[in-house]
Amino acid sequence: MIRIFLTFFVLLGATSLANAGRVTLEVATEKGVAVTATHKWVKALQSAGFDDVRLRSGHGGDATDLVDKGSGNYHIIALLTPGDVLITPGGRFKMNDVAGMRSWLEKVRAGGKKELERQESVFGLTSQEFVALYEKLSPTVGAKTKDTTPFDTLQTINQRLDVEFRATPSVVARMKQGKVLDELENVSCGTAVAALLRPLGLAMVPRRETGGDVELHLVDSAAAKKPWPVGWTPDGNPGQVAPGMFQYLEVEIADIPVQQAAEAIAARVKLPLLWDHNGAAAKRIDIATAKVKHPARRTFYKKLLDTILFQAKLNLEIKVDEAGHAFLWVSPLGK
Repeated sequence: MIRIFLTFFVLLGATSLANAGRVTLEVATEKGVAVTATHKWVKALQSAGFDDVRLRSGHGGDATDLVDKGSGNYHIIALLTPGDVLITPGGRFKMNDVAGMRSWLEKVRAGGKKELERQESVFGLTSQEFVALYEKLSPTVGAKTKDTTPFDTLQTINQRLDVEFRATPSVVARMKQGKVLDELENVSCGTAVAALLRPLGLAMVPRRETGGDVELHLVDSAAAKKPWPVGWTPDGNPGQVAPGMFQYLEVEIADIPVQQAAEAIAARVKLPLLWDHNGAAAKRIDIATAKVKHPARRTFYKKLLDTILFQAKLNLEIKVDEAGHAFLWVSPLGK
């Protein structure tokens, strides 16, 4: 059964935060802090969501601290400077930055020091989270996909993965329309999902709510600042990841559609071929009708593909999927 959760953009962490313990705040005011400012600070801190706020005069040697009292309860020691800046473990806030304080407090409630010390890399994930997700998306699809609905293909993919997808009803409706345009059987699941969503104007975006697990949100492309890509640039040179592309052959091509020619070549070298259908449509390139040719001569497969694709104003890239397997990505020139 498919595990695409319908979501209506409700904060996923709301339930867990409602059941969290208490976070109390003790603020040591440094010498020079205006007495008239302390009352305003208490109101700001209370509106930020702390369960209890206490201000006291600072002492030499005061330092910020976060004390884990167990069962989701935390006690925070913060410093208030004469410059009207609140210094907390891992944070600095002005009085009007209530939103920033709330975000900081949300992290404390979700996991204390561990959550505050998260070092995010790509997609808002830590390096460890990204590597774990990358590996989870590495299994191959393992079933025929071309001309199925994107929703049906995603059902097949979903059964192979230990990660949750989330989508709104309108996104699910779009996935039930149209057809998957490429054969993704031998492509890893992460690259396959990115590829099948792209022609629908959709994208896959990894997200992790504070204190939660990494989930894959299927969203409109316009709302995806950093979508999961259709494949990755290989670490080695193309000859290492796709040696068959550099084998020689005698060939002649006489005025046949570029799609037909390219897919026949891809079948010969036994590599999946994925098209940037969106890009081709934007450039008004009809891959099913644009004719290409090649004179009878000896060449190698990559040069052959480069030559015929150039005639149709297309470009070839050798990419790898999450399993490290090579595939061919064709997109318009000049992108």
